[in-house]
Amino acid sequence: MRIHGDDETHGADQDPGNEGADRSSDEELELWLRNPVTSFRAELAYKPEKVYTDPQGQTRLYDKMWTGEWWWETQSRLPAGATVAPVILASDKTQLSRFKGNKVAWPVYLTIGNISKEVRRQSGSHASILLGYIPVSKVDTDTFENNSPLVAAGREGLETVCTDRRIRRVHPILAAFIGDHPEQCLVACCAENRCPKCHVPADQHGANTQFPPCNQEQTAHVLHAQASGQYPPEFVAEGLRPIFSPFWADLPHTNIFMGITSDILHQLHQGLFKDHLKKRFDSWFRAMPIHPGLRHFKEGISKITQWTGADNKQLQRVFVTVLVGTTPNHDVVRASRALLDFISLAQYRSHTDNTLRGLQHALNEFHALKNVFIDLGCREHFNLPKFHSLCHYMNSIKLYGSLDGFNTENSERLHIDYAKKAYAASNQKDYMIQMTRWLSRQEAVMWFKMYLTWRLGGSPKDYSKSASEYSGDSDAGSGARPNQALTLTAPYHIALHPHFPKRSVPYLIQNHGASFLATIGPRGDHTFQPTPHDRFDCFSNLRIPLAPSEHSCDNDMAQICSHPERANGPRKPPTAARWDTVLVQVDKEQRNKGGFRGLRAAEVRVIFRLPPHLGLLPHPLAYIHWFKPLCAFNEDVKMFCFGRSTRNHLPNAAVVPVTHLVQPCHLVPRFPSGAVDPHWINRDVMTAADSFYLNSIKYIAIKNFY
Repeated sequence: MRIHGDDETHGADQDPGNEGADRSSDEELELWLRNPVTSFRAELAYKPEKVYTDPQGQTRLYDKMWTGEWWWETQSRLPAGATVAPVILASDKTQLSRFKGNKVAWPVYLTIGNISKEVRRQSGSHASILLGYIPVSKVDTDTFENNSPLVAAGREGLETVCTDRRIRRVHPILAAFIGDHPEQCLVACCAENRCPKCHVPADQHGANTQFPPCNQEQTAHVLHAQASGQYPPEFVAEGLRPIFSPFWADLPHTNIFMGITSDILHQLHQGLFKDHLKKRFDSWFRAMPIHPGLRHFKEGISKITQWTGADNKQLQRVFVTVLVGTTPNHDVVRASRALLDFISLAQYRSHTDNTLRGLQHALNEFHALKNVFIDLGCREHFNLPKFHSLCHYMNSIKLYGSLDGFNTENSERLHIDYAKKAYAASNQKDYMIQMTRWLSRQEAVMWFKMYLTWRLGGSPKDYSKSASEYSGDSDAGSGARPNQALTLTAPYHIALHPHFPKRSVPYLIQNHGASFLATIGPRGDHTFQPTPHDRFDCFSNLRIPLAPSEHSCDNDMAQICSHPERANGPRKPPTAARWDTVLVQVDKEQRNKGGFRGLRAAEVRVIFRLPPHLGLLPHPLAYIHWFKPLCAFNEDVKMFCFGRSTRNHLPNAAVVPVTHLVQPCHLVPRFPSGAVDPHWINRDVMTAADSFYLNSIKYIAIKNFY
């Protein structure tokens, strides 16, 4: 095996890809790597923390990696004054060639847990580095010796000048490994029909039972005994593979089986939901009402051939309400809803003891009801490793913090910068050495630009942020608790000039369905009587701030749209009318108690300013159509169910200040059993339906009400 490190200037002539004739057991391979000890250049957190959500210290918060239990346990095993640098490895084989050929690369990425997960998830922040390329081979055994610099550095530590200019003895210790199921099993040296974390029997993956965890020393001993010809029975009983010198065997303070983290993308989105739960319900998805931030599948989902994690996330937001109209079996709905609850809760940006109990409850509920799918002939069994993997989520969160910092989506995004672009810059012949040379030059240019930014008076962080702005996907919540009242930093954002100026009352009646404008406020705080000659300045939308959430930080502002159908010229179809639904504050005292108290759903028909001669009010107004109060709760889907509110056979309308609008809400029609009415697809389904579900906040926007 030929190794090329940081000081190499050229490589051998072997093809490191997966092409060519069959390989023999004595083939010569190339391993491209860099020294991981020299790679720590970032702003660091240097010690673990225990964070609580209450003054009494009863409810623990798990967020960043230094809030988990692993760091505390590792710190206790090191000498006093030592600093832990949790090493996080990620690997994933990726295809380089397009349309033809089988050129592949197997990059390994490295980052450290001292860096905030929000920064680690941003590819432009350069918080993750390319550690090396693993040779792709068909050789069945691994007899390579472990000479990693992490062994000595982890035991003895390194005197390191940290970013706060203090010198610390840093111990880089392998803490976590990120990969999909085949990668996890390869690292754990087990077959792919086994669990890489525990000794679950091969025929009991569907059981909701905790099994003994794998022991690193015992596994290494069994592998060594198998290599020496002793053939221990545990090798077959535990489903091990002939990888006789795993890289983790000599690493100090490392438990590789504990460090294999749960994978939201492949286990939940692309695994359980896509492969085992999602069906094709085109009519229901075409009839789904529009909601800000929610993808509308106007052609259904059957024509989509390549699904991404983002596509599956969008489907999960409305899947439960679709399922209600397709099956009369209540247990099917409850089991599916419990599994979707688990998927939604697992994606929280931060967890508490309460959310972890909710996660365990959702898993227990699914296992209690899952046999209904076997009884109906939908499945033969649940003996699949991905179902078993769910039982490890709670422990992973307690050890390492929330799972958004260990999602394989992050490493797959790195493939673009460190594999695919580098391969495209080569001539596709002897490409590995060209890729490493190109990446070295790109990295040098990046560091020089950061140096220039610093010398010109800025911060190196400014360059990283300009390369990749902190997006909504890299969001960690902090601030108000979900059951606290909404505190607005700014009342609203609205256009300086109206989109529809000087609209008459007859126009509003005909195009907006505003049958009358008479009372301002849900309790009639102010009244006015418009005449047909009055003119109102109307707006097509406004933006309102959302309360901060400890579990998510989606967009801080939410847009509310309200406009009739608009023509787009002779060559384009008109823009459909849109009347967004919102939650309106009707009782401030009850609202302060949190949850859905003091709120009521409404449909916004007009956003306007009152003419001065009708009254001087400080804020714009919204003409709304009320829905019935939030009273009826459906236990199957865990959602409120209600219809429209009427008065004298007309919509129950009111005018409220826009400051009373709390946030948009997604109302889903209560689909009848059987086929969907075809008119629901071609016209406003909100008018055709009689009753609606208030889609769960944890599916649409994990905000204030969990």
